[in-house]
Amino acid sequence: MNPLLKKSVLFVGDSLCEAYREWNTEYDHIRGWAGRIMAKNEMTGVNKSLGGASIGNCRGENIVYKQLVDMTGNSYDYLIIEGGANDAWDSAPVGVMTEGFDGPFDRDSFAGGLEATFAYAKEHYKGAKLGYIVTFQMPSAQFGRMSDMSEYFALSKEICHKWGIPYLDLYFDEKFNREVMRTETDLHLPDFIHPNSAGYDLLAPVIEDWMKTI
Repeated sequence: MNPLLKKSVLFVGDSLCEAYREWNTEYDHIRGWAGRIMAKNEMTGVNKSLGGASIGNCRGENIVYKQLVDMTGNSYDYLIIEGGANDAWDSAPVGVMTEGFDGPFDRDSFAGGLEATFAYAKEHYKGAKLGYIVTFQMPSAQFGRMSDMSEYFALSKEICHKWGIPYLDLYFDEKFNREVMRTETDLHLPDFIHPNSAGYDLLAPVIEDWMKTI
């Protein structure tokens, strides 16, 4: 039995989830992993992701948290959160995980922004199955700390454990990065950051299979 079949989903994140490279192409109607997963499983919902969005406040108003706020009042079976690469792009402070669940959260840091995002999601999307995508490596990216985002994403997994949110760890999956996505090359990441259609063809089934487990 397919748990995703005809369910509803909200995707939030940055340009990796937005899949701007597929705008005005033959893939525009199933853009990115979100579009492919929704089409294959006859899901309804929205991909609210926006290019440039960060988890912490380094990008001002363009934050993943705001995407959740904008969609408040709608209900979904699944809520999939992605983000963090733009925090690394800006070399934003990684920050520290808080001890409790009530804050305050330092949203000027990646950690505080992620905890604030999770807290909001749990409060306002109670009926949804939540999940977080720890994105793939970008070892050849030349901006900020993107070539080594391990500090950000190691902490993101700890924060997911704390909040009880399932995550898909693409970043620390060496086989996936080296042998499947080949992230050190421009084969699937033409600018060493953003996937092309071949890259999304590889990412979508991995994310889909993971979503079926949460």
